[in-house]
Amino acid sequence: MIIENLRYWLVEINSLTVLNELILHLTAILILGLICLVIIAIMKFVVVRLIHKIIQKTDTEWDDLLIKHSVLEHVAKLASFSVLKLANSALFSLENSISKTNEMIISILIVLSFVAIAESSLNLTLNILQKLSKTSKFPAKSFIQALKLISYFFGIIFILSIILDKSPVFFISGLGALTAVLLLVFKDSILGLVAGIQVSANNLIQVGDWIEIPSHNSDGTVKDLSLTTLKVENWDQTISSIPMQALITNSFKNWRNMSESNGRRIKRSIIIDANSIRFLDQQQIEQLKEIDLLKTYINKKLVELEQYDTEFKNAKKDRPKIQRRLTNIGTFRAYCLEYLKHNPMINSDMTLIVRQLTPKESGIPIEIWTYSNTTDWIAYEGIQSDVFDHLYSVLHEFNLEAYQKPSGLDFHPLQIQSNS
Repeated sequence: MIIENLRYWLVEINSLTVLNELILHLTAILILGLICLVIIAIMKFVVVRLIHKIIQKTDTEWDDLLIKHSVLEHVAKLASFSVLKLANSALFSLENSISKTNEMIISILIVLSFVAIAESSLNLTLNILQKLSKTSKFPAKSFIQALKLISYFFGIIFILSIILDKSPVFFISGLGALTAVLLLVFKDSILGLVAGIQVSANNLIQVGDWIEIPSHNSDGTVKDLSLTTLKVENWDQTISSIPMQALITNSFKNWRNMSESNGRRIKRSIIIDANSIRFLDQQQIEQLKEIDLLKTYINKKLVELEQYDTEFKNAKKDRPKIQRRLTNIGTFRAYCLEYLKHNPMINSDMTLIVRQLTPKESGIPIEIWTYSNTTDWIAYEGIQSDVFDHLYSVLHEFNLEAYQKPSGLDFHPLQIQSNS
């Protein structure tokens, strides 16, 4: 009735049909807008607030997340727009053009409400997954973002179908012709999206992983993992933002398996000065037998050498005798192995090797290959330092010397001698 009376009044004072129709449409929209505000106010300040009070009385944390992510507010808006659509049909049933225009606007608002509900629900799901201990390492954010993109895509399709009065199937079928153009324009974005899905699906990286990406000079902990971008907090406290595409095209190292294992590898060499290597005499053997870690090894080795010498004593005279004796470097290797086996900070169940590497111009490397009983970085560095502090300190017990390049102080006595 309001629109009809307004139309009669406008015709009497103005003969411009176009202007009259515009005023009628704006008036109809204004009326619906006021009705919408009233409905939203009732839903928000009465219904939603009542539900919030009920939720706040519960002890569960998940109910509070509904309030945090405004899920109920978006549902209330959807309900308001649905009521508004019914009001439009009732108020403007005789005004076909006005009713159709209003219905198009309300339908668009309903679609946007559905998209908002989907987005807030996905944010709620992401928050719940991040709080669950079983899924704390699961790259849920990437999948949630992919679902958001899908909801945006369908939202745009339905809005276009409403505006152009076409079936959504029409736009979906027409996307095939635009695929080549989209691939050219959004090539980097699509590659990043595909890479993000591959990384997430194969669980190559998780939040909290320690990774190294040499191509981007990045070494640190993963702080955020999205569908297109990886954020790494480097050890110097800087943040590296790396496109997901780089993880597929370039190599990277993930230390997660080490962190989840029972130990972290210690691999370091002691360079022995070749000039300090010699056989052990009887006095040195007796001194080293007093070391509990070496007593069993030396006794066993002496029996083995005695049997060896006995075999050659009974050999033919023309066969040259090859004498075998204990060496200080071999005994030192045996000591290192026993020391590591009896060290409570070393995981003896994992690989434990003390080996002599190929001699170098700087000396003969004795490499320690073992694992600590913890993967904590600070504790690991302490264990590694303690092990080599001890091994360097006992070198003199075996009359061995670690190689060190000569410095200025080493040449100082020679300079004094030459001057004198």
